[in-house]
Amino acid sequence: MRVSNLALLTLAALASHNLTANTSANPAAHPIDTQTPQASNFVDAVNNTESRRAESISEPETIAHEQFSPNITASRRAESISEPETIAHEQFSPRIAVKSPTGLLVAAAQPDLSAGAKTKANTPAASGDELTKSLQETWLAKLIETGVESNPQVREVFAFISPSSGSAESGYGFNSTITLLNILLILGTVFPPVTIAFFWMMRRLIIKHLVADANKRLQGIGVLESELINSSQLTQKLRAELEAQMGAAKQSIDFLTRETELSKSSVEQIETLKSQFIMHLQVLLREVDDKKSQIVQEISQVPAVVAQEALKVAPQPPLNNPQNSQTAPASDEKLIADDYIKQAEGLYFQGNYEEALVCLEKAVLANNNLDEAWYWRGNVLIRLQRPEEALACYDQALSIKPDNYEVWYNKAYLLGKLHRYEEAIACYERASLSESRKYGCWHSIAALLAKLQHYEEAIASYDRALAIKATDSEIWHNRGAMLAKIQQHAAAVDSYDRALELNPKRYETWYNRGNMLWRLLRYSDAIDSYDRAIGIRSDKYEVWYNRAAVLGKMQRYQESIESYDKAIALKPQDFEVWHNRGAAFDKLSQHEAAIASYESAITLNSECYEAWFGKGESLAKLQRHEEAIAAYEKAIAIKPDSYDAWRHLGIALSELKRYEEAMAAYDRAIAIKPENAEAWRDRGAIVSELKQDTEGFTAREKDTQKQPQSEESSDS
Repeated sequence: MRVSNLALLTLAALASHNLTANTSANPAAHPIDTQTPQASNFVDAVNNTESRRAESISEPETIAHEQFSPNITASRRAESISEPETIAHEQFSPRIAVKSPTGLLVAAAQPDLSAGAKTKANTPAASGDELTKSLQETWLAKLIETGVESNPQVREVFAFISPSSGSAESGYGFNSTITLLNILLILGTVFPPVTIAFFWMMRRLIIKHLVADANKRLQGIGVLESELINSSQLTQKLRAELEAQMGAAKQSIDFLTRETELSKSSVEQIETLKSQFIMHLQVLLREVDDKKSQIVQEISQVPAVVAQEALKVAPQPPLNNPQNSQTAPASDEKLIADDYIKQAEGLYFQGNYEEALVCLEKAVLANNNLDEAWYWRGNVLIRLQRPEEALACYDQALSIKPDNYEVWYNKAYLLGKLHRYEEAIACYERASLSESRKYGCWHSIAALLAKLQHYEEAIASYDRALAIKATDSEIWHNRGAMLAKIQQHAAAVDSYDRALELNPKRYETWYNRGNMLWRLLRYSDAIDSYDRAIGIRSDKYEVWYNRAAVLGKMQRYQESIESYDKAIALKPQDFEVWHNRGAAFDKLSQHEAAIASYESAITLNSECYEAWFGKGESLAKLQRHEEAIAAYEKAIAIKPDSYDAWRHLGIALSELKRYEEAMAAYDRAIAIKPENAEAWRDRGAIVSELKQDTEGFTAREKDTQKQPQSEESSDS
């Protein structure tokens, strides 16, 4: 007998033994030990399950193993699971991975089925299990099929061990998948060389496939490496081109910078040539005018030729005649640039700026490298209201002599006049470097800083000026004004005192000192300071005004009114002084005079809220409540959110028993200042008054009703 037949018979014997073990569960059969066949089935199941785990489990999906079990497969939600766990869904099925009592993963047993269910399960659709199909397509299955067809004995044995699952007489339910697996295990046990050869061939095929795939990948890596090399070379080439372009761009920028500087210098040269040309033209025009005058004069003297011929006989005057020496004009050819500059200086101080400019232009034409000529030309142009040309002249002088203090100082002064304060400060600082012992630069810097509202820096500049010259009262005065700006009133008074020690005749210092003493509540000293200012300049309105205000603070109202009268005499169109005068009269209970003063203020400014309100108060004090109400309403129209006006309006209305309107006025006042108790108190008084009136009215009504009843009883 051939080896294949022997193998098939052996398989049939083992299957028969397995079948005999399965039939031991029948009560009619002899009892046998059930552990042995169960162990065989479990071994097959465990091996199957373990092989599946080895094929399908990967390291990232280990967590997914613990998450999934057959009991919760239906409740999985794919949308909440990460990507590795989504792959695990396809690898695991709820029909595997069931734990045995021993703790091993085994294949789940099929549940008991009815006869109809078994028939339905064994239909061709149910027999299309993927694993069975795979096993049937292997070479071992083909070998068994060939042996069955060629050998009748083997066919009979295989037909016996593999009855139709749909037969009702068999009742064994032998699974073809487990049969094939058992056959594979038996063949692997009986013929180890064949199994080893099979796996060796499979290994060779797998290794060959892996080597081919690796070679393919290596070829791809080689292509990528070559592309990387090409990319690196291209990158280096592009980098070199970029560096070359950057170098060219830098050269272009340098070239443009040089060209810009040359253009700038060319423009400056053109401006200089233009200025020189204009000066030449002006000189030529002046010479033409002189020649023209000379020719006209000669023509006018033609009729007197005969008389001149007659005078030839007469003796000539002596050469040392002073009149002739004065009339002989000096020739321009004998004059140099310095002479023109001296002439220009004389004409400048005489106010002949046009002629001085002509002389300076001649001096520049004679020698354009004299900084003094450009400096004086700039001064003359300032007088002629040509500031931009003057700045150009100063710049030209500084280009010749950069350390010229006077030029820097005058340029800074001109820039300050043009409101170019930052540039002016820089020029003053440059001038101070040339002449460090001249305090005027720091004085001017402080003044410009004050215009820029840099008060603390201005004080520091005044201190620099005082360090050079501490005997200038102007500096001390201005320093006090800056200290007042930063609310340092006591220090300002000290600075004003130092200024007054040097110059006690300056009324502005006394006036400012009085204002600072007022801020310090030193009213008597403030009055003394105002009096000293009035002693110097009694025609200053602001001194009388502030003096009256301070006297009002001291409750010296009559003297305050007198000072207000002095201020009104100097400036009667100021409505504020009229209002303040009315307030002083009101303090003296001179309400008629106060009203007249308030009306004067209203005449000058009908929108003066304070005047209308003050007038209303004075009228209320005179018991003229209707007029007071009108005045309060005017004040409210100007300032609707005035608590005082609404409250006083309520008081006036309550005096006239107009309680409803008074209540409304108090409500408006309370809405503006709900925390103020005065309006609440006044409103409460009105409520009490209205309550009393209501109770009195009710009592009178009752008396009226009782009176007719008594009359009726008497009649009866």
